[in-house]
Amino acid sequence: MAQNIDVTEVIDGQRVGALLIGVMAVCILVTLTDGYNISVASFAAPGIVKAFHIDRAALGGLFSSSLIAGLIGPFAFGTLADRIGRRNGIILSTVMFGVFGLVSGLCTSLEPLIITRFIAGVGMSGALAVTVATVNEFAPRRLRATCVTIVFSGTTIGSGLPGLVAPPLVAHYGWQSLFFVGGLVPLALAVAVYFFLPESPKFLCLRPGRRKVLERVLRRLQPQLSLPADSPLVLGGEAAAGRSSHAQLFQGRLAVLTPLLWLGAFLAMIVFHSFNSWLTVLLPDTGMSYAQATHTVALFQFVGTLGGWAIMQPLDRFGMLPCTILYVLAIPLIFALGSPALAGTSLMLMCAAVGFCVLGLHFAQVACVSNVYPTSVRGLGVGWFMLFARVGGAVGPWVVGRFVAQHVPLRHLFQLATVPLIVGTVASIAVTVIYQAYYQKKAPPATLAGVPGGLEGAKPGWE
Repeated sequence: MAQNIDVTEVIDGQRVGALLIGVMAVCILVTLTDGYNISVASFAAPGIVKAFHIDRAALGGLFSSSLIAGLIGPFAFGTLADRIGRRNGIILSTVMFGVFGLVSGLCTSLEPLIITRFIAGVGMSGALAVTVATVNEFAPRRLRATCVTIVFSGTTIGSGLPGLVAPPLVAHYGWQSLFFVGGLVPLALAVAVYFFLPESPKFLCLRPGRRKVLERVLRRLQPQLSLPADSPLVLGGEAAAGRSSHAQLFQGRLAVLTPLLWLGAFLAMIVFHSFNSWLTVLLPDTGMSYAQATHTVALFQFVGTLGGWAIMQPLDRFGMLPCTILYVLAIPLIFALGSPALAGTSLMLMCAAVGFCVLGLHFAQVACVSNVYPTSVRGLGVGWFMLFARVGGAVGPWVVGRFVAQHVPLRHLFQLATVPLIVGTVASIAVTVIYQAYYQKKAPPATLAGVPGGLEGAKPGWE
């Protein structure tokens, strides 16, 4: 009887080569484009206020529209990707937010713009969820959190890019040009995904009829791998789970971990998107110019990305403990932003420090959620996580808009922003305990049929 070949062990034993680098490069481009479109409305906002003759408090609905779409996008495209494949899911979602990005630039009043940003947001949130699942399934376990973090950082870098290009683009071509750029790029990117991104080997393994395609992918991962025709290709502990089911999201320890992850995503994104959406509009109240305010948001994003990069290796070594530490650090930093003594450069630097903590902890959450679910429901699990993240992102800017309408002072807004993080710290402690106990354990070395000497590596807690 032929010996089973465990696809998970092939992936975990791969060296970092051209295929993994290529997959990550394509996925980084997707997340960069996604991030640009997530934040572009906040950079266009001052021009929109003038063009449409509206009060800035009305911007809360615009800022929240693409984020409310998180109720639909991650679930819809996560489920779809579990059916038709990760690559097809990414293509469809990027085309969706590309088309409606272009339409956004053609709007002449606030209501149509809110609608188009909502529809574009369905594609944005869906693309991010499927991309995270894809990277997780190509990366070896020893580098999984690192790879997911690197790719996810494209979102935060992309979210800061409008801050660099907005002043000259808006000055020469108007606020509409920001949306046109955000529409054209993902349409071109969808073509690149079709030609250069292979399907996930773990997804293919759950589709017996696509064995030939799977074999080609595995040989690119492990050129020396022998794949006898009579050797079954399996996923250790997952082979029988060929169809996704919501019940799998709550099996065993996931009954506690899944709701905690959802809560953490919701709370962290309340704070992040409140900052990301409103700083450009509100910081001029402190005496900053429009250009200085946009640069502050870009700094918030870029230094936040450094927080994500800084946490990569600690996540692989220490599990979710670094996430909890960043929660604790973020609370006094945000509270301090309310100090009247902060202005100009010091305020910019403090916002950057907040970005380091808030985005760093969200990077950790994303790496965690993509690691705890089995392949058959990874797209679904990541999708639901992103759904709650987007809901939090939608709630935050809307609530801030209500406070702005009530003329709440800026320093009080910063102080109120610490409340979600205090609750999130408690949830993060619980996640850390569970993750440390069940997902940081290393399995004994495994021997892989077809590879001389076997592949040394540990399986993740589920697999």
